[in-house]
Amino acid sequence: MNVLINICGAEKDSDEYQAALRLKDIINKSLPNNVIGEIVLVVSATLFGQEVKDVDLMMLGTLQNYTPTLVFDVKEKDENGNVVGIHTEKKPVDIKNFCTTIEIKRHDISGVSIQGTDVFVKYNAKKHCVTSQSNKQKYAVKRFFENQINFSPFVTNVIWFTQIDREDVSALLMRNGSKMKSNLIGSDFDFKELMQLLAWQTSPFYSRGEYHLECRYEDCSLNKLKDALELFSRAKEQMGELTRKRIELLTSKAFSKNQLVDTNDKVSIYRGRAGTGKTVGLIQTAIGLVDELQARVLILTYNKALVSDIRRLFALAELPDMFDESCVYVNTLHSYFYRLTNNVMYEGRMTGAKFLDNYEKVLRDFNDFMEDEESVEIVKEIALSDPQLDWDYVLIDEAQDWTIFERDIILKIFDRGKIIIADGGLQFVRRIDACDWSVIRERNNIKLKYCLRQKDNLVSFLNAYSSKLEMNSARILSGNTLHGGKVIITTSDKLYDIHRTEMERLLGVGNIAYDMLYLTPHSLVCKTDGNVSFSLKKEFEKNSIFIWDGTNQDNRDNYSISSDEVRVLQYDSARGLEGWTVVCLDFDVFLREKMNEYIEEPGDALLLESPEEKKKKYLFNWAMIPLTRAIDTLIIVIKDMDSEEARCFKEISNECSDYVMWI
Repeated sequence: MNVLINICGAEKDSDEYQAALRLKDIINKSLPNNVIGEIVLVVSATLFGQEVKDVDLMMLGTLQNYTPTLVFDVKEKDENGNVVGIHTEKKPVDIKNFCTTIEIKRHDISGVSIQGTDVFVKYNAKKHCVTSQSNKQKYAVKRFFENQINFSPFVTNVIWFTQIDREDVSALLMRNGSKMKSNLIGSDFDFKELMQLLAWQTSPFYSRGEYHLECRYEDCSLNKLKDALELFSRAKEQMGELTRKRIELLTSKAFSKNQLVDTNDKVSIYRGRAGTGKTVGLIQTAIGLVDELQARVLILTYNKALVSDIRRLFALAELPDMFDESCVYVNTLHSYFYRLTNNVMYEGRMTGAKFLDNYEKVLRDFNDFMEDEESVEIVKEIALSDPQLDWDYVLIDEAQDWTIFERDIILKIFDRGKIIIADGGLQFVRRIDACDWSVIRERNNIKLKYCLRQKDNLVSFLNAYSSKLEMNSARILSGNTLHGGKVIITTSDKLYDIHRTEMERLLGVGNIAYDMLYLTPHSLVCKTDGNVSFSLKKEFEKNSIFIWDGTNQDNRDNYSISSDEVRVLQYDSARGLEGWTVVCLDFDVFLREKMNEYIEEPGDALLLESPEEKKKKYLFNWAMIPLTRAIDTLIIVIKDMDSEEARCFKEISNECSDYVMWI
């Protein structure tokens, strides 16, 4: 046999690496001596940038002279090419190439069951659908290759039970006296049996008198696929100092003394302004629960961009999406409530578009459905059967953005001691009344007073801005741990020169382009043929500024995987994010847009607050969200130098010229 088999990735003492060694031995013993080619076994592959990012083992290969006899389906077509039937053949098949994900499970037969065509395994007496997990990996690999090399081979997937023998797997698959087709394989098999599983998934095609099985590599080489899979290693090496410090903070065993978990069956609430560490506290708590208690933890937030940013940190910290015995998952509240209400009330028939169009009504009806204990128990039972709904703890970021209906559903499904939230007060972005979590009597409140994100000079600038607008109650307390920082007020014609200078500074202290965050108003977002994008993208590229365009909704589900791209997002998506350097494009235009969105409401006589005062507070709260994103340098671009914002910032720069520059 002249087949070169290489194993790459992971530590050699890991279960996955040992499985790869075992598979290599099986291949060596199974292939005839006349077979030539190359097989690469990638251990613990990380699909950097994908929501599902961890694959136990990937098998890539190209072969010649290997023609095992396999059973497979053949489509029957009429003269117009329409499929009119399917029959089964048993013929020699020329194996040309393959691209296969392999999910490795160490369960014995007692921990495995089949419902319909789905395979389930047990973790701590709870069922987990390994079929769904394996399928998600397959499609994640496809998207990963498409993003990286603009092409993907056909991806197949296999589930390998290393502790179950061939006979027990066969018995598991028997239905009415015959063995159902599957992608399962037991501990003892040969390479031909593995190829048989692939033949069920991608039917061999007939050409020049014989059948061939290939995954359509086309002009893509094996090395090109392998190089793409090494992206994660390169990303880790180039993650930047800011990301590295954030990971160290999140994964530190020395969790905050204020961390509250399951304290006397009370809801734990972190309260604080922007930059006081609410989100960090939640993530630390989640990691601790998974690590120490093997709990399954769900983190919910309204902001899709924040979901992607947290997933990026988890990926670079090598915290997998799914541990063998526990899980921590970051998701949007809309995705969670869609799956929950769709499973309970609509038997999975409601489309995502219809759900969003009728979002408030669906949640109101769902709350009405759970008006008694019996109905609540029914919902809990349904959730127990779905791993994406069955969680031990729920952690809620930016809880002030929730509606009463959303809040009440969570309070009915989860025990009080299993709910931990971060509440930013008036730092809201949805057009709703701020949700009042203080109605929960069984709660622990913890006040986060000090700003832990911005350097001291940025805190001073923000307080000066608050003072100019007579919003002194919004004064920020500095943690006095980050000295320095500066603010630049400028116009768009000077932006690119400033960008080059500040990018050089950013890179000079060990950060990467990802750590520069651009925020844009709606006016700089264009729609063409249904696609949304940043309107200055081409102009930026002409000035050697390469961007990850978060204004494009398709991108926001994933995160930037290139170290030389700055992030561009709309102001509405800024909350919860941060950057070493933050650029607020056309800041005055952004505030005009928000003012146009404002809905006039009567004043509150009890609070002695007039409609004008409510409007002023509304605008101030929106302004503070982007202004509190920067750690070291805040760049504010003004379009109209005669605007109120320009006059305000000019006064501040005159008074604080040592760290606020008017350029």
